[in-house]
Amino acid sequence: MNALFRRLAGLALIYLLVLAGGFLLYLALIASPLLGAIPLLFYRGVLIAFIGALLLGLLLAIAGRRAPALDLSTGVGAVALSLAFNISFLIVFPVTFDRSITMFLLARIERQDGQLTPPMLENVFIREYLGDLRQIDRRVSEQTLSGNIVQRDDGRIALTPQGRRLLSSARQVGGWFGADPRFVTTPEPAPPRH
Repeated sequence: MNALFRRLAGLALIYLLVLAGGFLLYLALIASPLLGAIPLLFYRGVLIAFIGALLLGLLLAIAGRRAPALDLSTGVGAVALSLAFNISFLIVFPVTFDRSITMFLLARIERQDGQLTPPMLENVFIREYLGDLRQIDRRVSEQTLSGNIVQRDDGRIALTPQGRRLLSSARQVGGWFGADPRFVTTPEPAPPRH
């Protein structure tokens, strides 16, 4: 029993060290100019997470030659955990902050601490977020690059088959978690005016 406990504690320590080291490596790679030409934070972050996992795997393979406790299955498991953690961190924090209307509103409330009413905040949102920061243009550009929409010659935007699949998946997964369906539901077209 004591040997089993020591083995499990050793595995936990290896996983914890690899997780921490993998995260620090990920942060260093994100801060570097690596893949800086990729304009979308999410895509750049995911690609860097995979590059980091490959580098981490290489480092563990080298370390495994000198540390018998670091066998192949332990190394693969630890690298997979590190990769999953780094991608989860990317999505939960930087990508959410980068795309969050809530974060924008909180920053404006902080700037005008105690001075804004909800209608004033709505006007700030329309003027700054949609106007000055051109967030609709940004989203159209991002979704075009992602392949979810196309902009036709007449300037109108159409959903691609990939975009339809994305929305369908979002509706299904959102339903599992009780997410607000208004953000992914296509409203019925307004009746024609006479």
